[in-house]
Amino acid sequence: MKKALILGVLLFLTTMVLAPLPGRAFNSATHIYISNRVHPFTFDKINLYYGSIAPDISLYVIPPEDWPDSFWETHYDVIVLPYAWWRPTQKAFAKGWQTHNEIWGADLYAHGPYPDYDGYVNIQAGRLVDIFDVLSSPQGFELAHFAIEVAIDLLLVRYHDPSLGLKLLWAAKFRSSEDLNLLVEAFVGDGKLGLQTLLAAESTFRDLVIDYATALTLPDPLRMIVLGQFGASLAAEMGVSVTPAEVQWILRVAMYLCKDSNYMETIQSAIKGIRMHPDLIR
Repeated sequence: MKKALILGVLLFLTTMVLAPLPGRAFNSATHIYISNRVHPFTFDKINLYYGSIAPDISLYVIPPEDWPDSFWETHYDVIVLPYAWWRPTQKAFAKGWQTHNEIWGADLYAHGPYPDYDGYVNIQAGRLVDIFDVLSSPQGFELAHFAIEVAIDLLLVRYHDPSLGLKLLWAAKFRSSEDLNLLVEAFVGDGKLGLQTLLAAESTFRDLVIDYATALTLPDPLRMIVLGQFGASLAAEMGVSVTPAEVQWILRVAMYLCKDSNYMETIQSAIKGIRMHPDLIR
């Protein structure tokens, strides 16, 4: 029975549509962990959490030429989402969205300020590259970046919030249609992004988050097996040859590096800094 379960999960994962990803900052579970502590009294957690990960929809625009400035517009531009103050769902989404940005939000602490990008995740990815020869190429650095992101998620799940995977799963599966309406109002029209491009990117993003969140909800040994397969598939798309077992080992070393370098200090600094920012939606 156990073998059948493992094979079923692996089959489920290997049928996913994976695409090479640009360099990101914190991963989705970490973003919802941060948003929950910045806004602990927000009643609508589902849409708060989805808002905190939604800026990364910009990474799934196909072809990228259909929204060439997507990352800048969702992470650097000051986006005033046109939520209605009398609609708690839209306000929750907007609150979550705001915690993500690269200017003073969570991604600033992960990446570091433009153009140096000397933030925590990039520094740890560089340490990981020094350990594994397979990560020495530019594509390998992107894989190292992915491994550090996932390692922080795994550490948060293991030591701080075991329900984090389930929270992420609920956010992706049950986000309100009002969230998507806000994105359409903010980015579509007036010669900007096309509606179908945004809808397709959001759909792809949600599917991948659901798959990743499902992996985080699994018991620890099976979770690592699934993430090893996920990472190997992603690496193949990026042109890096690495086995699932090697990905698991890379992830375990990444977790050690993050523990050794006090990852929680960076997380807590992000929470404190975002809470104190004058532009934060209260």
